[in-house]
Amino acid sequence: MNVTSRRHFLRTAAITADAALGGHSLRAWAVPRVEASVDSPLAVFEYSQVQLLEGLLREQFENNHKVFVNLDEDGLLKPFRQRRGMPAPGPYLGGWYDDSADFDPANNFHGFIPAHSFGQYVSGLARAYAVTGSKSTQVKVHRLVRGYAETVEPTGKFYADFRLPGYTFDKTCCGLIDAHEFAADPIALDGLKRSTDAVLPHLPKKALSRAEQEARPHKATATSQSSQDWVAQSAGRWLTFRPFSALHDETYRLYHKVEA
Repeated sequence: MNVTSRRHFLRTAAITADAALGGHSLRAWAVPRVEASVDSPLAVFEYSQVQLLEGLLREQFENNHKVFVNLDEDGLLKPFRQRRGMPAPGPYLGGWYDDSADFDPANNFHGFIPAHSFGQYVSGLARAYAVTGSKSTQVKVHRLVRGYAETVEPTGKFYADFRLPGYTFDKTCCGLIDAHEFAADPIALDGLKRSTDAVLPHLPKKALSRAEQEARPHKATATSQSSQDWVAQSAGRWLTFRPFSALHDETYRLYHKVEA
């Protein structure tokens, strides 16, 4: 007579149940083949076509919108103006955002990536305008783009001796494209073209291998790996794909196609 222990019984039962559920899941997910033609490609809804009803999601959006609308414009533009050598009024926003010489990778990350999130603020404001139609929000986007554009010069002085040029440019690029697309900014694409021309000398000419990344001179030991990884993986392709898509400039298409 076979004697089944409690432990053996539970283990066997669990395996049997799992097999049964697995079979059921497979049958539930099985989709019969349907022959159908697609008349038109999928399209993204415009922001103005989507309405948030009363609830936590809408409350969060409205709170974020309020915060972004009340961001100090001179404070947002301060690092760009400082690194260009222009008068830079307004408050320091603190943390990574400031242009500060006291950054110490071992002890102090103040001033780690000056102005790195500027483009995200512009993007958020531009999309908020597309949602709400708030004229004051659109005007703020236009002022920020105009103020930023005044700091851009051909040599890319802002990116000289900069820790993460690709990372920061990527965010700025997004902000300018969104300012054009969602907030009808009249000079955003011109600012994007000049910004792209300015940053290219400060990026690798192609995607880099791991060995090539490690061979490059690094400004700060503690941040060199993340910095070089981002720039190397992005510079030859993704960072110039966005300007090419927005500007349709053959120069950026050719740069984008550089092979590693």
